Order: sequence, then C-alpha cells, then structure tokens
Amino acid sequence: MKSFLRWAGSKRSLLTQLRSYWPAQGHRYVEPFCGSACLFFDLQPGSAVLGDLNEELLFAFRAIQRDPYVVLECVRRLPRGKSGYYSVRAMQPSSLAIAERAARFLYLNRYCFNGIYRTNLAGNFNVPYGPPRSGKPPDEAAIVSASAALKSAVLVHGDFEKTLEHVQPGDFVYLDPPYYMESRRVFREYGPGAFALSDLKRLKTQLNRLDDIKAAFVVSYADCTEARDLLRRWSPRRIPTRRHIAGFSGHRRTAYELIACNLSDVPGVNP
Repeated sequence: MKSFLRWAGSKRSLLTQLRSYWPAQGHRYVEPFCGSACLFFDLQPGSAVLGDLNEELLFAFRAIQRDPYVVLECVRRLPRGKSGYYSVRAMQPSSLAIAERAARFLYLNRYCFNGIYRTNLAGNFNVPYGPPRSGKPPDEAAIVSASAALKSAVLVHGDFEKTLEHVQPGDFVYLDPPYYMESRRVFREYGPGAFALSDLKRLKTQLNRLDDIKAAFVVSYADCTEARDLLRRWSPRRIPTRRHIAGFSGHRRTAYELIACNLSDVPGVNP
C-alpha cells in the first residue's frame, strides 16, 4: 500500500532497502517522525504507534482512521482552482470540525507546490499553489484503504520523545528525523521549532536507550558529519537516493542517505 500523501522528504525511494529491516509480523511498529508514513503503509503492521509534531497531519490521520467517507465528502465540497486554493488555505483550521480540518489538509497537500508542508512563525500554512500538473485530486480508494491500516495504530501528537515513551522491548522503531546540517541549509520541513543540534543530541540519547531496552530500530538520515556522529556506533550504510525538493524534475539530484540499525540478524545488511 502506498501513502495517500505527497510529502517533501518522503522515503518512498528507499522502501526496498527499509523494508528489508522489518523483522517479521508480530512486532509492534513505532515511528516518531511519521510524516506521510510511507513505510508504515508499505508494511501494514498489525500494531503500531505513529507520532509527529505536525498537528494538522495528526488531525487528518485521526479523522481518516475514524471515518474516511465523511472526510472525502468534505473534500468534494471544497472549491477547485487557484483562487479556490487560496480561499481554502486562508481558513483557520481550529475553527473547523475534525473531518473538515482533515479535508483541508488533504486538499492543500494535493494542490500545494511540490507537496511541501511549511508554516510561518504564526503557524499558518503558507505554501503557494502548485502547477495544475502537480496536483491531482486525493485518491479516494487509497484513503479508504489507509483508514483500515490506521485502525491498528495509536496516534500521538508531539515531540519525538513523547512517542518514544511508548516503546517496549521487542518493538521495531523507524526514525526519519528532520535534517540538521551545520554546513548548509537542507529543506525537510519549515515551521516554528525547526530541528536543531540540541535535538540531535536528544535523539542520540534515545537511540542508546532503545538499544539498552532491546528495542530494534532503524534510522535514516542525510549523509553528513552530524549523521555520521549520531550513527557511528551502528556502522551506517551509505545509500544513493534522489532528492525531490527542487521545483522542476531536471533540477533534482542524486544524494546519499545513511541507514543504520541495531539489528544483528538482517540478511545481507548486518551492522
């Protein structure tokens, strides 16, 4: 199953590598930076905890989990076209019912520029309208299927440490944190409270804790000095990937991702 969301920074291109780390059915899946949750939907685990700092994303997941048909009916009522897009973008999500709020999020995700989620300092979504070819209507069948998958998930809104509080021995944790690089600016997600060096230090503490309690984890991160320091203990693999942030496909480039895990029994990818 594919994720129903467009998402800048999605690990869709790395799914072949990432799914090879999944130990087996029967393990609970935990993802504290879930974003579009493409690995979760690909694996469809029987039990999961999904968390993210993006409140609108979590509202959408909860509404779809509860009743996708009500959400889709709300999407159908929204105006199309450039002027319609800006009128929907101007809506205050806190004034909307949960299904309407989820519909607004899905609509903006489909019709915004390049699937980017970005807010200003006031927390208002401010991504411009995308070219018509980049925004197809939400895939209704995919959203209904996603609802069934989400029935198995506990949804947590908050900092990654809040989600990781749920982890128990034997769980499988996938972490795809926002990129932080001292040497250059890398886009993943703009908004108040951007990921910083202090967050990487907290993340490193959490990885050591997960290892100590015998929870399996896999981490993906852009290849950079900070990531090598973060993941050195677990001998990360360097994997080529395509960055999908540039506005035009001809400007998108091949880059490298680091993948590290604390598992010892993955065929062909042992740390």
